[in-house]
Amino acid sequence: MKYGAKRRVYPLVGYNPEIVSVTFGKCSRSPEPFDQIIQELDADKSRKFHEKWIIGYGHKSVAEHAVLSMAFENISILATKFLEDNRLASYTEKSTRYQKFDRNRYYKPKVLMENDLGKLYEQAVDFYFESYNEIVKKMYTFIENKYPQEKGMDDKLYASRTRNKVFDSCRYLLPIATQTNMGMTVNARQLDYAVTKMLSQPLGELQEIAEEIRKATIKTIPTLIKFAAKDDFIVDTTQDLSLLSHKILGKIDPKKAESTTLVKYDEDAEEKVLTSLIYKYSSLPYSQIRSQVKKMSNKEKEKIIDTAVSKIQRKDQAPREFEHTFYTFDILMDYGAFRDIQRHRMATQTNQLATTEHGYSTPEEIVEAGLKNEYEEVMERADKTYKKIAKKFPMEAQYCVPLGYKKRTLITMNLREVYHFVKLRTGPAGHISYRRIAQEVYKKVKEVHPLLAKNIIVNLD
Repeated sequence: MKYGAKRRVYPLVGYNPEIVSVTFGKCSRSPEPFDQIIQELDADKSRKFHEKWIIGYGHKSVAEHAVLSMAFENISILATKFLEDNRLASYTEKSTRYQKFDRNRYYKPKVLMENDLGKLYEQAVDFYFESYNEIVKKMYTFIENKYPQEKGMDDKLYASRTRNKVFDSCRYLLPIATQTNMGMTVNARQLDYAVTKMLSQPLGELQEIAEEIRKATIKTIPTLIKFAAKDDFIVDTTQDLSLLSHKILGKIDPKKAESTTLVKYDEDAEEKVLTSLIYKYSSLPYSQIRSQVKKMSNKEKEKIIDTAVSKIQRKDQAPREFEHTFYTFDILMDYGAFRDIQRHRMATQTNQLATTEHGYSTPEEIVEAGLKNEYEEVMERADKTYKKIAKKFPMEAQYCVPLGYKKRTLITMNLREVYHFVKLRTGPAGHISYRRIAQEVYKKVKEVHPLLAKNIIVNLD
């Protein structure tokens, strides 16, 4: 007995990404199998297809089938944060926890180096790295004495744990100018937009990287990347909003605030989540189901939530229905923590510039090791250097800010992402700076919605 046409599942391997995107794009109009379509295509036919449908008619979704894995080497930490602000891509970045960073590898903005402030910048950042190297050596001695190797412990494991503890404390001294490596897997449509945004930014490094991306990919996705250009809308709107915000807010002195503040949340969250959880298994309209949920006792509501997530394990994701509600947090965190938290892209983030205005974090073990004075000397010099450069070059001044200084980020995430974020970032192997933030996120959600938060996997140590 036949059950329809024979099923086929196979990858398209070894083909140019632009040709693959045309192959899938033709699916809507061609009955032929994909492997036959792709055999009939060449670069010229693909170019004509993209010029007609993507450029001519604006059908950009086809470009999402052209996927590239981009390698970025020796770009600043600041540049990685801008690239990682593109939500629809995957990233892996050189870790400040597992590797020691080289004093000869930090970005020197051209506009600074051609100015009298260039020498001030260079001397300050060189001093950060000299201090970083010296404090790393002293922290190794301290950590080895505080956490001696246990009997029977593997030498490599002990060396790895020691290194991680040392670098966890010392990473605060690294400047945002530190050059790092990053891998990015992205589709052509998103890459085109990333290049457009970078060309529309005032920082020279971002503009240079955008041009290098275009040069590196022009042979692979020539039609999909060549029209990426500076966007006047982004440039003009950014400038206009910046001027307007300074006019409105310029004379207001900042008040001291908590490190993690829940500034807005969905007050109907419980009803929305409960309704959507049982909506899936009904044919009734949403309004009728929600009306029924309103009549339920707390015990009945709790049973629905428990049924949905009480069996959740670390490997599991919360139900997608948890995305029907939101929480907005204003988070003041050191840049090192931001470097990790910003990679949670299933959220909406609005970031303020890096500055020394909010002070800095001091690692507890730096103090315990008797290195507080050496650490503070770096931070105080950074503050003076930043303030001098920021008067003339506020954007470029960010490069001389160490990772220990705090910055503000506004993050809106749904309940499903809260489950994931708290579970991942409160884990005992995580860095203490972001673990504390994730713990605070959990506590804030629990305060307003204890029923929804009760099954979140969290480590409060």
